[in-house]
Amino acid sequence: MSYDLYFKPRSGSFSEELFYAYFCERPNYKCEGSQAWYGNEDTGVYFVFELQAAQLPEEDDDEPLEHFPIALNINYLRPSYFIFEAEPEVTAFVKHFDLLVSDPQMEGMGDGEYNAEKLLSGWNCGNEFGYTSVLRDENNRSRISHLPAEQLHNAWRWNWTRTQVQARVGESKFVPRIMFMNLGGSTVTAAVWPDGIPVVVTRVDYLCVPRKELAPTKFFRKKEDTTFVAWDEALPVLLKHGTQSRDGSISLNYMTPPPDVVKFVQSLPVENRAVAGLSADRVLDREIYERSIV
Repeated sequence: MSYDLYFKPRSGSFSEELFYAYFCERPNYKCEGSQAWYGNEDTGVYFVFELQAAQLPEEDDDEPLEHFPIALNINYLRPSYFIFEAEPEVTAFVKHFDLLVSDPQMEGMGDGEYNAEKLLSGWNCGNEFGYTSVLRDENNRSRISHLPAEQLHNAWRWNWTRTQVQARVGESKFVPRIMFMNLGGSTVTAAVWPDGIPVVVTRVDYLCVPRKELAPTKFFRKKEDTTFVAWDEALPVLLKHGTQSRDGSISLNYMTPPPDVVKFVQSLPVENRAVAGLSADRVLDREIYERSIV
C-alpha cells in the first residue's frame, strides 16, 4: 500500500535528461534505471520518483491518454514523520519544473495545481488506513514496534539535522544519531557514547556504550563489550562536564575523558539483556497503532 502522485510540466515536455540531471545532484538520491530513490541513512526515510512511459490508447479511435511522465511513491504503514521529510522534496521538485499533478487518492488534490498541505493530509489519511488494514490482523502485530509520536518526531528532527550539527562542531566531538532498539523486550531510543568520548547528544532512553579502551578487566585482561546506561543515570555526569543547549542537547567540553568519566564508564555493569537493532521504518506511531487495533 502506498501514496501515488503523478506529475507533468505545465507546458512543454519532460525528458530523461532533466530527470537524471535534477535528482543525481540532490543529496540522498540514488538514480537506478527509471527511478530516483531518496534514502536518508540518518533518518531511515525513503521514497521514490519514477519516470513513466506514455500509455497508448486501447483502440485506434480512442482519445490519447493524458500523460503524467513522473510518479511519486511513498509507502504507507510508516512512522508519521516520513511525510514531513518527503514534503519539502516534492515541493522543491514541483517548483523547479513548474509541474501540475494528478492525485487519485480520496480527498486528494485531483488534477491540477499542487498543494503541499493536501500532500501532508492525503498521505496521513492513507497511512492511518494502512495501519488499520494491516494491524486488524493480530498475526501482523508481532513484528511491529511502536513509540509515542512525540518521541519519534524528536528523534527524526535530531537525525535530520545531525550532519549539520556535526559540521558545526567539527571533528573534535562526535554527534551520534538516535537509533531504535529492542532492549530486553522493550522498544527504546539509544545513542552511541563510545568509551566516554566527547559527544554532542540529546535525550534518549539509553546511551549505548561500547567499551574498548575502557573495557572492564577480567583476569588482568581487558574484555571489550557494549553496555547500556539509562539517560537519567548518565545525566549528572553529562551535565557536570557539558554545556546544555536550549534544545536540551548536551555538548561535552573535554578532549579526553576525565577521571570521573572513566570511572563511571568502567563501573557500568556488563549488559545481559537481549539486544536487537530496529529499522526506523518499522517503529510506528503508538497513538495510530492503538487506534488501529481497537
